[in-house]
Amino acid sequence: MFKTSSSIVNLQEHVREVIFSRRAYDAMLNIVKNRYPLEACGVMFGNVSGYTATVVEVEEIKNVLESKYRFWFDVGEWMNSILKAKKRGLEYIGLFHSHVRGSPIPSLADRHRMLECPEEIWIIVSYTPEEEVDVTAWRIDDWGSSIMKLALSII
Repeated sequence: MFKTSSSIVNLQEHVREVIFSRRAYDAMLNIVKNRYPLEACGVMFGNVSGYTATVVEVEEIKNVLESKYRFWFDVGEWMNSILKAKKRGLEYIGLFHSHVRGSPIPSLADRHRMLECPEEIWIIVSYTPEEEVDVTAWRIDDWGSSIMKLALSII
């Protein structure tokens, strides 16, 4: 069976920065643009070292709500993605999804979902064809009382 990833335990207490490989970042933006005007969603994989989570791969998972204003996914599809990535030696970093209304700030629904897995990093991509893409990284800071915005860069 699979052993528990040590990077996901207490991740919320350590990660301060998210670094995307250019390939993973471009793949995420393509997913978002292809799903517009619906909210897109997916998972991120890579590794965690010290205060930095590095994303080297993203995978789209279906937004089962098929909504312009909300997203959620099939838990089985999410779990299968994580298990396949673990077989390739990648760690689960968290989720990404898009906002099509112009703000990369977590909505109230996002914040409630973030509480379900406080170790996850959440990336929100604000996208409309008329505006510039705005991408932000978030995590629950101390088991639910606050949300922390993380530094984000692309290499």
